[in-house]
Formats: sequence, C-alpha cells, structure tokens
Amino acid sequence: MHMIAMSTAQFPKARYPVARPLLFTSCKCRVAIPVYDALLRYALEQASLDPSVREIRYRTGTQIECPPMSLAGVVLRREDGTFLLRVHQARPERSDEEDARLHFVLQQHGLRLLEWDTKHIHRQPLFSNARTVWSHAGRHVSLIDRLRLAVSLEQGPQTIHELEERARPGCDVVAAVCALACQNLLRLDIEGTHLGPQTIVLGP
Repeated sequence: MHMIAMSTAQFPKARYPVARPLLFTSCKCRVAIPVYDALLRYALEQASLDPSVREIRYRTGTQIECPPMSLAGVVLRREDGTFLLRVHQARPERSDEEDARLHFVLQQHGLRLLEWDTKHIHRQPLFSNARTVWSHAGRHVSLIDRLRLAVSLEQGPQTIHELEERARPGCDVVAAVCALACQNLLRLDIEGTHLGPQTIVLGP
C-alpha cells in the first residue's frame, strides 16, 4: 500500500539558510509538488480530493513579459480542461485587456488560468474537512478491511454510518475512509456538511 504524506525536501546544505519546501504527494500527482506556502498546501489537499481533478502536475516554464507572469507551477488536469493554478492571499486586479492578453498567452500553451484566494480556500466546511481527511494520510488500513469496505461500496453511495454497519471493519471507519480517500480508492462528499457519520462515501 502506498504511503502518502507530506515530507520535508532534502537539499544540500547551503552557506546561508533558505526556506526549504515541503513536498506534496498524492496518487493524482505525477511528481512531488514543492510547496513553500501553507495556502498552496491547503489548495492541493482540496484538489486531490476533488473527483473532477484527474491529475496534478508541476511544470517548469519561462517568465513571460506581456503580461508579466511565470508559466511554472501547479497544473490541474480536470474534466473541463487543463489549468495553471495560482493561489493568492487576494486575487490581483486586472483590466479586461490584461485578462485577455493573459488568457491568450496561456491558451498558446494549452492552459487556462485557475485562481484561488484565501477566502475560496478557507470556505467551510470544505477547508476543515479536507484538513481532517489529510490528517489520516498514510494510515494503515488492513487488506481485509479494505476489501470489506470495497464490497459494501459496490451497493452504491452510503453514509459512513451505513458503511460501518454493512462492512463491520475492525478499525476506526472514519480514519479508514479518510486514508483511502487520500489514496483515491474512494470518494467523500466533503463540500456540503462537516465530516461525520452522515458523510456520503462513494466508490472510486
């Protein structure tokens, strides 16, 4: 079973200390994503649990001058397209002309722009739910419990309480479904209500 967790990147010691990124990994990531900012980490946690996000990549790219912007960063491949993710404390203000130039340049690289700010990322209950789910990343779920949960989910979506009643796993069912969600082995509806017995669990 894959162990999925945030880990500290290891770099050669420098003469002057610099900020070292964390590396975010999930089953949807093609490579480990360097993360210097907590807000980006929260965004990646949410994106990894979003069923519409198929893949998370990290691309390198040059700095374009008009408009001034780097094409390097996190790329989300979703059902509705491929997006360069930008995370801001507050969304930058641009004129219609600046927006048009920016979208034109990105389009030439097969990208669209997706901008999330603090208010969007911290919206409840998604923010708290995603943080709770990822707190269980890497937790061991035995093969027999995974099989029991998978067989029960073949009957269709159900609440965590219903899943526990049917599967009778020998572990903390909330912790188990959270760990399996981080591995993209099942899905949780965490946008509408706070995580708990009535949270809906769906198959992968």
